Amino acid sequence: MRLIQLFLCTVVLALCIPVDSLHAQTSKKELREILKSLKNEKEIDVSITFSQAIIHGKSEADFVYLEDIGSREDWTTLWENEYKPGLFHDLLGALNTYMFDYGYRVRFGSFEQSQYQIKLIVSSISENGSVLMSGYINKRNQEESLYELTIVGNGGTFGSKINLMGDGFKRAGIDIAKQMITIFERGKVSVLKKGRVPDENWAPY
Repeated sequence: MRLIQLFLCTVVLALCIPVDSLHAQTSKKELREILKSLKNEKEIDVSITFSQAIIHGKSEADFVYLEDIGSREDWTTLWENEYKPGLFHDLLGALNTYMFDYGYRVRFGSFEQSQYQIKLIVSSISENGSVLMSGYINKRNQEESLYELTIVGNGGTFGSKINLMGDGFKRAGIDIAKQMITIFERGKVSVLKKGRVPDENWAPY
C-alpha cells in the first residue's frame, strides 16, 4: 500500500509541474502585453512621496527642521507648498516632454480617473541634488504591481539646494521616460519584475 501511495504521489507531481510551468510562462507573456499596451493609454496617473527619503543624510523631517531654523523664511511651509510640488512638476515636465519628442502621446500626471498608476517613492537626495527613487506601475486599486522601476537623476553643479534638486528631478523624469519607452516597445526593461504596491503610510508629497 505504501508503495502504491508513493507511486500515485509521484504521478500527480509529474502531471502538475508542466501545468504550473506553462501557467507561469503564459502569465509572464500576458504581463508583457499589458505593459506594452500602456502606450495606448491617454493618461497615466503619477504620484510621489518623500516620507521615506534620506535628504542630505537626514530624514525628511530633520532636513526640513534644520533648514527652517537656519532661514529667515518659513522653510517648512515652503517645502510643503512650493518646493516639493515644484520638484514633482519638474519631473513630470521632463518626462512628458521626452515622451512627446519621441512620438508618444500618453500623458503622465495627476489623473485620478486613469486606469493605470505609477507610484514614486523617493529614497535619497544627495547634497548635489542627485535623486534615487523607486517606481511601482500598477493597475488602479490592484494590490500587486505590474512592474518596479529603479530611477536615478543626477543633480547639478551650481545653485541653491532646491535648484540642484530640480536638476536631479528633471533627469529622473528623463530616466523614467527612457524606461517607459523600453517597456512600451518590449514589455520589459531587462528582467521582468513584479512587486507589491506600497500602501503603508502612503501619502503623496
